[in-house]
Formats: sequence, C-alpha cells, structure tokens
Amino acid sequence: MTRLAPVLDAAAPRRPSFGTGPTLALDLGGTYLRTAVVDADGTVLARRHVPTPVAQGADDVVARCLATLRDTLAEHAAAGGEDPLALGISAPGPLDPRRGVLIDPPNLGPTFRDFPLAPRLSQGLDMPAVLERDTHVAALAEGRFGAAVGLTDYLYLTVSTGLGGAVVTGGRLMTGPDGMAGELGHMTVDMNGLECGCGALGHLERYASGSGIARSAREALAAGRDAPILEAIARSISPRPLEGVHVAAAEDAGDPLAGELMELSRQAFAAAMISFVDVFDPQRIIVGGGAAAGQGERLLGPARDAVARLAFRAQAARVDIVPAALGDDVGLIGTVPLVAMALPLTT
Repeated sequence: MTRLAPVLDAAAPRRPSFGTGPTLALDLGGTYLRTAVVDADGTVLARRHVPTPVAQGADDVVARCLATLRDTLAEHAAAGGEDPLALGISAPGPLDPRRGVLIDPPNLGPTFRDFPLAPRLSQGLDMPAVLERDTHVAALAEGRFGAAVGLTDYLYLTVSTGLGGAVVTGGRLMTGPDGMAGELGHMTVDMNGLECGCGALGHLERYASGSGIARSAREALAAGRDAPILEAIARSISPRPLEGVHVAAAEDAGDPLAGELMELSRQAFAAAMISFVDVFDPQRIIVGGGAAAGQGERLLGPARDAVARLAFRAQAARVDIVPAALGDDVGLIGTVPLVAMALPLTT
C-alpha cells in the first residue's frame, strides 16, 4: 500500500504543489460527517453528508465513514472522474497527525481515545491517508482558497458543536512539538468557571460552542429555571437532547434564559478575541462554523468592539475580524493543501 509522508514531518515539503490530481476528503464532525472528491483547484465534486453515529462508538463511526467514502468514490467514478491521490481527513482534536491517531476528542466520546483513525480508513479503502485537526485543515483551506489568501499571519476559529482554532504565523501553521498547538477553544475565560468537556474549568468552548451552550441550557432546566419557550422546544424534540441551535432559536423567540445563555456566549467569545489579538498579533481573524454563521454580526460585532476598546492599540488597529469564506465545505476543500503538503507519495 502507498503511504503518505506525515504532513507535519520536517522532511515533508512545507509549501504545497497543486494541480496534482483530486483528493478524497472526509470531514468528521461530532454531529455530521461529510465526504467528497475535491479537485486540485478546490472544486467540490461528488459529495455526501450523513449523521455521525457517535453514540454507537468508534467502530460504528468508522464503518459509516467507509461506507460513505465508498459511495462517494463510486459516484465520482461513474461520472468519469480521475482516481483520487489519497484520503485527506479533517477531524476534531486533540490528535496526533504523525501517527494518524485521535488522542482524546471531547466531542466524540471515550471510544475515540487513542484511536488510529487514519490507519483504519487507509486499510479499509486501500488508499494512503493523512489526518489533521479540523481547524488546521480549515486554516489551510482559507489560506489557499478563501478569506486569508495572501496573508502570512492569521487565526482561524470555528464555532460549531465544539470551538477550535488554528494559528498561522509567518505563512506556516503553528503546530508545537507534538503537532497539537492552536487549541484556541481551550483558552480559559473564567478560572473559576464551568467545567469544559475536557475536564478543565472556564474554557471558551464551554461557554461559546453549541455543545457548551446546550449543556448549560439542560442544566438550567434541570435546576428549575423559568424558560417557557426553551422548555416547549425540549418537549417537542424529546427524546433527543437540546442542542445549541435550539437555544439560539429560543433566544430569537424571546426566551429569557436562552437570551441570557447566548449573551454570555458572545461575551466570552469577545473576551477571548482580545487575548488572541494581544498574544498572536494577527493580520486577520477568520471565524467559521455553523454556530458562528447562525449568529453572524451578533457574534462578530461585539468582538470587534471589544478588541477596538481593550486590545493593545497597534494590534487592534491592524487586525480585522471576518466571516469564513468557504462555509461548510472548508473541511473538505482544506484536504487539498493538506494532502499536497504530505506529498510526495512513495510506493
């Protein structure tokens, strides 16, 4: 079987070469998994979008991934498409990209601890595979095809089921010695705050991600807080649990508890952005993810105002905060530069 050089190996090419052929892509999320074949110019060809069976455990998720990837390949082949070079995988961190192993992703559950995702999928498809954290893949995508084209120093943040990030400095991903740097969602915004899914206290992800907001809503309802609209939504979707999107909808409908939780999430996000600007001195902060898209300027506007008032003047004057350009396809499109950075293939 052919194998890919590790994408973060110092011996691997640091600047991708494009136009080498299509990539098979998997974007594994805590709620949905997406697959596609993506051309070298970032065009998404065949695609699939199915729920991620997280509750059933890692083995069932792998089986769903393989079945969906095979369907995607079959559709692409039926259209006369060129065989993909390799599988690029975007997945939640923390993970080890060198070994293709998920370490302990809090939004996927305990069965994914130290799980060899890339080797399992590579073996199942008989195709080389390369794994990277979803936010790193998104940063590569936005840098090559989206809102960070031409920039050398920027941050990417995704606000969705979880909340993560990536740092690009001097044109390169900041990876750290273990390939795990840039977990921006685990910045502390309240050292005595709520428990995050990772077990620590007061992390940004706990306050501003979809899963964190939903957890706060469920806990508040269980404690007897008055929230008539949120309670009605919870009853209407039972036995499914409340999700962040339900809390956002309840805020829009005038529910006071939902409004309180959503406002707290926006305040936590704005506070973290001040620190990000002061610490990393980026040219731009790009914000993606479904929850961010749903909030739009209600999320980004207060963050810009907070940075302008409270961040260091030089950094605040330079940085701009913008929505991501590539939408839900960012985790698919980013596998193109991801795989290109891991070339050459060896046989």
